[in-house]
Amino acid sequence: MKMTRRVFAFALTMTLLLSLSAAAFADGARFDATKSFVKELETIDGFTFTVGDVIEDSDTKYELLKVNYAGGEYSDYESNIVMYFSENGEEVTLYTFNLIAFSAADFQKVLETVNDINAQGTGVKLYVDTSDNTVTAEMYQLATPETVTDLALTALGFMIGYTDRVFEETLRTYAAA
Repeated sequence: MKMTRRVFAFALTMTLLLSLSAAAFADGARFDATKSFVKELETIDGFTFTVGDVIEDSDTKYELLKVNYAGGEYSDYESNIVMYFSENGEEVTLYTFNLIAFSAADFQKVLETVNDINAQGTGVKLYVDTSDNTVTAEMYQLATPETVTDLALTALGFMIGYTDRVFEETLRTYAAA
């Protein structure tokens, strides 16, 4: 938990420093889908973001956007979501890494809980990462260049609400202190 607070404090400090020039971030986005999304996200209280690198996977290029949500009216928790926008504006993938960290002794219980949650079926998949005993959430959203901003905003809101609910209702029990 202390490490999480340190990481959070560092991330918050960096976010605050970087947010002093929010317009520079919008200019830092290379893909039209990312630019449009960032422009809209700047108008919503509680969000900060950092535009990252472009990566290529299976002949498709994706632009990374790290989004932080804290202190807004939609959630009592801080959410850190990594988003990947495809160059053509037809795909957005969202991840919440380290939704919880759990002790190795709880592995089986966490795995069963995550499997039960996934079996209920939603647009979000949860994964148990055995390399560091954490749970990751993933959401894949199809779009068109014309709808990508609205759909990505909806997906982002859904991801925040979904991970809050899953944490509150089930995973909080296993969160390592």
